[in-house]
Amino acid sequence: MKYLILVGILTGGGAFFGLSVLLAYARGDEMDLFQTFLSALSFGVVYGYLSWKFTKRRYEKKRG
Repeated sequence: MKYLILVGILTGGGAFFGLSVLLAYARGDEMDLFQTFLSALSFGVVYGYLSWKFTKRRYEKKRG
């Protein structure tokens, strides 16, 4: 759970949110920050889960 929050939501979701806001600002588009936040949160959860799953699999293969 800690990994999911730190790596997934804060890192992956934070990067997604930041890039979304930056791109919308650069293009001059209006955006719904709440909708963007929910999208970033969803992305962060999925990113964190998949990252954990693949990292765990690699660790178990190396371990034997």
